[in-house]
Amino acid sequence: MENRNRPSHVLNAIVIALFLISSIIISTPVSQADPNKVWSAQTYFHIRKQATTSPTGYAPDIIKGFYNLPDGGSGTIAIIDAYDCPTVQNDLDVFSTLYGLPLTGTGYFTKVKIGAPSADAGWALEISLDVQWAHAMAPSAKVLLVEANSASLNDLLAAVDYAKAQPDVVAISMSWGASEFLGETTYDSHFTSTNGVSFFASSGDSGAGVIWPSASPNVIAVGGTTLKRNTDLSISETGWSGSGGGVSAYESKPTYQSSISYSKRAVPDVSYDADPATGVSVYDSTPYSGQTGWFQVGGTSAGAPQWAAIQALGKTATNTNFYADAQESGYPSYFRDVTTGSNGKYSASTGYDLVTGLGSPVTTHFTPVVVPDFTISASPSTLTITAGGSGTSTITVTAVNGFLDSVSLSANWASFSPPSLTNGVSTMTITVLANTASGTYPITVVGTSGTTMHSTMVNVKVLAPLTVTLQTDKSSYIRGQTVTVRVNVRNNGVPVQSATVKVSITPPGSSTSTYSASTDASGNAVISYKLNSRAQRGTYKVTATASKTGYQAVTSNQITFTVS
Repeated sequence: MENRNRPSHVLNAIVIALFLISSIIISTPVSQADPNKVWSAQTYFHIRKQATTSPTGYAPDIIKGFYNLPDGGSGTIAIIDAYDCPTVQNDLDVFSTLYGLPLTGTGYFTKVKIGAPSADAGWALEISLDVQWAHAMAPSAKVLLVEANSASLNDLLAAVDYAKAQPDVVAISMSWGASEFLGETTYDSHFTSTNGVSFFASSGDSGAGVIWPSASPNVIAVGGTTLKRNTDLSISETGWSGSGGGVSAYESKPTYQSSISYSKRAVPDVSYDADPATGVSVYDSTPYSGQTGWFQVGGTSAGAPQWAAIQALGKTATNTNFYADAQESGYPSYFRDVTTGSNGKYSASTGYDLVTGLGSPVTTHFTPVVVPDFTISASPSTLTITAGGSGTSTITVTAVNGFLDSVSLSANWASFSPPSLTNGVSTMTITVLANTASGTYPITVVGTSGTTMHSTMVNVKVLAPLTVTLQTDKSSYIRGQTVTVRVNVRNNGVPVQSATVKVSITPPGSSTSTYSASTDASGNAVISYKLNSRAQRGTYKVTATASKTGYQAVTSNQITFTVS
């Protein structure tokens, strides 16, 4: 097997290695160095043998058949690579012609340069791999190639930012990376989008170990497998020895990986054919090591663009969905669980592992199993009711995911009309007993359907009822006398102290006068009303209102007295 790195890539690796060694010697942490000066991405493809005049690797139909991928696709797949491939469009058409795919003249392919990237043979072969196989897996989707000015951190992230801002981009493929570095988390925000873009990155080709950006929790890390077509035409898949995988040194454990046992971000998330011995066919006319033609190419570089195509086919390829699917009984309908093979330090096993992640795809639709269910809510959620009285709230039951069963409603103090329903509203009537103390009572409304139960809360604020009686010391007065009004306030026959009493006295043909007082321990309050010597003769009207926190305010019956 021939390694794909050209001398410039080797030089970059040497520079990084020397920097790290010098950092250790002088005890200077990597975080003190500018990653834009020392971090340089490398590609993750390998070629099996020399170029040929006809393809020797797997054809698109073989790969699509094994992974159960349909034709189609929509939106735009963005390919991010460094430097320039001057023959990319010609090579893509040669590839598409052989395999019966749409040609670039149909308008699906666009190439954008960020800066003035120079041609680079190694990156040119990477670019040909990426665009040809993204197109092969989702031939109805558009392909946007964004060429970064160089393999530096700043240049590649500028290309990522450009791509994710373009309309209709649904997936971004990054078949490159390099060692993790302290401070990498500050760059993870580049792999976020408000438009539902999924970001895919190769996990590396050197066996056990973690690289960035595949380590970013915002990225879907793609590991590698060996995909064998056996003599009886059956196909088997094992973990590839070169598949990058491990636990990040710096990235926190994302929520979607809560079901696995590692304390930090684990990679890869998923896997795909990557062994160059079982590689795919790529056409490249930019000379690579002096050769042009058909190459048989492997590496985790091959998986990232094809997983990006899966996103264009189904629009559901996200880590959140992947890990949710893995918890469902339908796991085998989403992933082929690769359980054999090793990347040197780790072995593939049942379920998630650090060689192949959750496994390789067997569908383009990654959504958790839909379970019929219902929700329940109350409006209003707070009721104020006087003890001995009642109040109502509307309970809404909403069917979710095709729920068709009946939901029975129950709650303390409550009755329902109707008492059960599948989807709609029921009127809940809460009746408070007359001897209920004032206060706020939380009432849980429960909806039950078989073993499924949901609830909502209604707070009932109970106000104790007051009774007010009043009388005057006489029924008839003459001008100049004092009228004494006595008010008594009780709750269920018990005197209420410190209630606020307002007495209104209305002379005939005159405006009302209001007087305030507070009740004593016996629930009594006394108001004195002085009649002046020219007071109007006739019938005077008297009412009293009593109020106190926690009680229902009440107004007395009207009484009268006369002045002659």
